[in-house]
Amino acid sequence: MTATHTRRLAALVLVLFAVTATASADDWNDGLTAFKNKDYAAAAQQFEAVIQRAPDYAGAYYMLGLTQRAQGNTSQALGNLRKAVELDGDQALYRIELGNTLVQAGQYQDAFSTLQAVGFSSLPANYRGTYALAYAKAASEVGRCDAAISVLDQQVRADAKDARLYQALGACQSAQGDTSKAFEAYSKAFQLDPTNSDIGQSAVKAGLVAGRRTSNASAKDGYYTRSAGIAEQLANSSPTFEHQLLAGEAWMGAKEYGKAISWFEKAKAKQPQNALVYHYLAQSQTSLGQLDAALANEREALKIGVSGKLRTQVYNQLGFIYDKQKDYARAEDAYRQAGNSKMVAEMQQKAELNAQNMQADQERREFERKLQALELQIQELEKLGEVDQANELRRQLEELRKALPN
Repeated sequence: MTATHTRRLAALVLVLFAVTATASADDWNDGLTAFKNKDYAAAAQQFEAVIQRAPDYAGAYYMLGLTQRAQGNTSQALGNLRKAVELDGDQALYRIELGNTLVQAGQYQDAFSTLQAVGFSSLPANYRGTYALAYAKAASEVGRCDAAISVLDQQVRADAKDARLYQALGACQSAQGDTSKAFEAYSKAFQLDPTNSDIGQSAVKAGLVAGRRTSNASAKDGYYTRSAGIAEQLANSSPTFEHQLLAGEAWMGAKEYGKAISWFEKAKAKQPQNALVYHYLAQSQTSLGQLDAALANEREALKIGVSGKLRTQVYNQLGFIYDKQKDYARAEDAYRQAGNSKMVAEMQQKAELNAQNMQADQERREFERKLQALELQIQELEKLGEVDQANELRRQLEELRKALPN
């Protein structure tokens, strides 16, 4: 039994009034002992016996509900917890655990309504953590994270060492679109519980989104660099494909492309048929000017197979690379595959301008050859003593050189 569970049970014993004379104190005490020892079958029998003798005793329904929930009998547990609330609606703990069980059953709207009816500020301190977590989950599932954030803010100030509270706060802030605050909450949760990879992944993902959204260069670098630190911690302790990919993404965002490539290569070794990792490698290599390597990785991504958003990204990246290589025909085709009409038009303009430049270069080379031939003719006339004719041609040569295109 967890320390939290023990505290809840102790609180229950304090708030429950004595078992009525018609109920067996032995059944009740034996039920509590069995529950504490996780002998839930025995506990259920004892609490059922109490209910038979005292059918209006809310505490017995409450404990039977908790016992059935522990056994995985959620439907039966809900029935008995509802009965406990019906018999003693003033007991906040009954409503909290009913709400908690409704959350576990996926009945989030009922859970939200049940928990919202409980006044958080009037709860005893030892109830508030359980309430805040259940309320936050229900609120997030019904799109009411705004209602849960204030409760969670209060509770993390009161209990700054509970990673679950910060995790719930991060989830609600993320749902509200405040990814910068979500990143801070998740980061704190991971600091408190660095073995929880789910929290770590949530922190990294929130940091990546916050980095993409901010226009402040310093803040952007901070989000990506801090996210990369968390991702590397995850990847080093648990070297999964997802952790390695996240580390690469974060370092790529921080413009540390060499580090990004290192992590992407590790991820590729884990999943050599994953097109996304080839695309990320190509992006990093393009930023380092490794265009041939980037082309090879984007082509490999296409060979593996891409669709939807990733297909668009791959073809846009190919267009960018071909553009850098001044291969405008291939760039135009890639952008057309990406459905990027603006860049298709730009590549057509560049191709036309490039053709004009090539023609101008050709004309310049032809002009220069004619000037060289005229220079040779002048030199021959000078050798023959035809000075006046040579000087006239020299004058013409200088005029022609002035007209030479730049």
